[in-house]
Amino acid sequence: MMKSIKNKMSVLCGMLLILLPKVYGQSSTTSPNVVVILTDDQGWGDFSHTGNQYLSTPHFDQMASESAVLNRFYVSPVCAPTRASVLTGRYHLRTGVSFVTRGRENMRAEEVTLAEAFKTSGYITGCFGKWHNGAHYPENPQGQGFDTFLGFTSGHWSNYFDTSLEYNGEMVETKGYITDVLTDSTLAFIDRNKEKPFFAFVPLNAPHTPYQVGDEYYDLYKDIDFGYGEKQNKKIATIYGMCKNIDDNVGRIRQYLKDNKLEENTILVFLSDNGPQGDRYNGPWRGGKTSVHEGGSLVPCTLQWKGKIKADQKEALTAHIDLMPTLLGLAGVEKPTDVQFDGVDLSAYLLENKAPESRKLYTHMTGFEITAERGAVREGDFRYTTEYGKTGLYNLTEDPSQKHDLQSQFPDKAKEMKEAFEAWYADVTAAGFADLRIPMGYKESARVVLAVHESTGKGDLKFKANVNGWAHDWFLVNGDATIEWPIEIVAPSTFKLSLKYAGQAVKGDVVEVIFGDQIIKKKIKKDFLPTALPTPDRVMREQEAKEQTWGVLELGEITLPANTMKQCTLKIHKKGKGTLEVKEIVSRRLDSL
Repeated sequence: MMKSIKNKMSVLCGMLLILLPKVYGQSSTTSPNVVVILTDDQGWGDFSHTGNQYLSTPHFDQMASESAVLNRFYVSPVCAPTRASVLTGRYHLRTGVSFVTRGRENMRAEEVTLAEAFKTSGYITGCFGKWHNGAHYPENPQGQGFDTFLGFTSGHWSNYFDTSLEYNGEMVETKGYITDVLTDSTLAFIDRNKEKPFFAFVPLNAPHTPYQVGDEYYDLYKDIDFGYGEKQNKKIATIYGMCKNIDDNVGRIRQYLKDNKLEENTILVFLSDNGPQGDRYNGPWRGGKTSVHEGGSLVPCTLQWKGKIKADQKEALTAHIDLMPTLLGLAGVEKPTDVQFDGVDLSAYLLENKAPESRKLYTHMTGFEITAERGAVREGDFRYTTEYGKTGLYNLTEDPSQKHDLQSQFPDKAKEMKEAFEAWYADVTAAGFADLRIPMGYKESARVVLAVHESTGKGDLKFKANVNGWAHDWFLVNGDATIEWPIEIVAPSTFKLSLKYAGQAVKGDVVEVIFGDQIIKKKIKKDFLPTALPTPDRVMREQEAKEQTWGVLELGEITLPANTMKQCTLKIHKKGKGTLEVKEIVSRRLDSL
């Protein structure tokens, strides 16, 4: 299996390479490079190419005019499932991914990814942006085939300006707007490796919330009345500003490839991960993000390969599951023989206009509990949907907005598609789903963070921002409480532990960290008054935690044997009168220091 890629580059040297690109000569490689740009929550209608009257995206429009445009291209209705399918060529439920948080976003480490397939064939691999398929090795980018990673592994990020990002397992400071920073790093990666074949995966996190973008972009749209009321208008103005910034960065990537004579040896792919979040223009399509209807999963997808792929409009039904087999086919990379792809290789369609066979494409949407209550089947002109017992059948050619249910007209077709969905769901969920477990002790992952949004809390505590505890949230503890993380010690290791906390009048609180029969007990000897970090939200976030500073309580060292621990427990004995804020336990293997 193409697993366990070891990173041998130091963080310092790696960051210097990212931030200080050099100039080399023209690439001499014959294997085509591959760049995949995946944006976050950018809907079908967030482009002038698709008829948005307010938003101008000239760089995307130009790329579309020089690419094969897959006009009926489908993804999943939310972020992590789409990423899993793009990376594996398989439906997300088959990979262990079902939702977006609490471990439901984690892709099985055994899955063979695009990065691993390309790396086995001699490619240098890099990922720049939002991963969202596992925060811990071997489910993180380094464990899934990427030599270089700069970005974040969670479902969203709190700050888009001058933020800290993860670089190959360590946090580093960056300067500038996050989409610009990720594009800078992508171009530097390409520049370092343009004498070799490279695969660059660029999962940009915009225009996902929070609503943050620079004045030069926001001001383009701030005075427009989009017809949704003042608050939503501000949200849309920010989102369109983010989309405009994305378009400029797409232009930067395309111009770099052109200037360095890499266009004819690079396959450049663009797509988004789901429909738009919130009300805004999305063409005639019904629904948006999280919807099982057309607007939740229909997104633009373009494939550019100058001199090889003809600029054309492609109307066959295609999907995220097709990208891995297609890119391996186009690049001449051997497909892994032990992988059951759900997607098809579209190479002949793109190069010779040989349309793929007619087939059914499936959509699934769920929450923390994995059920078949919400889903859809797309075949030919028809879309069949099921939502909490209510079903529908629609002809998208005649009724793109899905206003007319045709089940009474075509009962046999509805029955066929219903049974097909049920059989598909049983098939792709047959391997089951594993609960979250945080591995500790891998040499490839010296630093492991036990974040409270991956824990279970009991007692007198609650999450700060959201009852469900989305990424980056923390606990407010007002009385005795217990926080538990599911862990796995994969190799005997000694760890140095520290606790991130905050609070006034928490001096004297006692914390116990318990691994099996080993206990570390510490008293908080001083309060830590947090400072709220700048929150440049145009519209204040409603569910996502903001950023603040944290105190550090050094807990000490602990030596743990392998395969004996299933849980780390943090017990809090309240002595002070104030609210104790608990963010995370940071562990580091001592042999990595």
